[in-house]
Amino acid sequence: MFIDNLKAIDPTELRLINHEAADILHNVVSAYDALFKRYQLARAENKPLYVVAGEYHDRPSHHIAHTLLIRCLSDITEKPIITALECPIDIKASDYPEALKNLSINKNALCPDSAANIELLKDYHTSEYAPYSSYSFEASLCHQQGRLITIFNDIAHNEDGSLNLTAILGPNTDEQPSTIAAKSNEGVALRNKFMSKQLMKYVEQHNTEIGIQICGQAHVNGSDTASPKQSIGRLLKDKGNMIFNIFWGAETALLTHLAPAEFYLSKNMPERFIHYQMHCNKDDFTPEELENYNLEKDYVQGIYQALNIKPPC
Repeated sequence: MFIDNLKAIDPTELRLINHEAADILHNVVSAYDALFKRYQLARAENKPLYVVAGEYHDRPSHHIAHTLLIRCLSDITEKPIITALECPIDIKASDYPEALKNLSINKNALCPDSAANIELLKDYHTSEYAPYSSYSFEASLCHQQGRLITIFNDIAHNEDGSLNLTAILGPNTDEQPSTIAAKSNEGVALRNKFMSKQLMKYVEQHNTEIGIQICGQAHVNGSDTASPKQSIGRLLKDKGNMIFNIFWGAETALLTHLAPAEFYLSKNMPERFIHYQMHCNKDDFTPEELENYNLEKDYVQGIYQALNIKPPC
């Protein structure tokens, strides 16, 4: 099992080679151990386990942690695992016939549409010069489509950053409310409600034992501006589901109304962050931004090299 390979790494020796790799490894293994106890309880009650994993989008260490943790979890169940990404639901490979011809879709995919969509996200929406750590994470999901079903479950966005509520209210524009910004409190609450419903839908549809939501940490259990009552974790819990929340960013984690068995709080997670405009076309990069991208790429590959793991890309 992949977790056994990680646990076999000598943390003391690893710290001498790459101390940030040692910190990431410690957090992934610790999160897995706590999560696995929760998973066993969920199995005893014949319930699926919903994992809500929060990240800072600009932290490479968080993307690496997601990558390693999902690889570990794919070994513990014979059933598919639903991996839900905080990406708009309107990113569909079927809408890009020319791109679809060039996608190298996993032949062992459990769900061809899922495999095509994540491949499209990696190769076309996450450009070569988008965060390398994000691209690497998406590549790992592509490789695992024989075990995973990956969905995009966020509300579609308009070009001005507001929410396109057609998916919720239907095409009747007369019922559309005034413009709601995606990052406003109202927008975040609507998105959380939609994402939680979509995740539950796919977990039930495929009768899976684990459903994982990857999202910005403020969506997990609220923040200093967003109410915990409207968070993804709380919405899932209020439906009687078994949940486990992961906070890779300890400094802003909100643990309100969470029992100790319901979450993992990271310790000494590397704080290195991306020093360039994310998801920017490479033609728009300044020489400094290009240099910072290459530094991020070297950093991510250095972590995997220290762990003696082939980078997913």
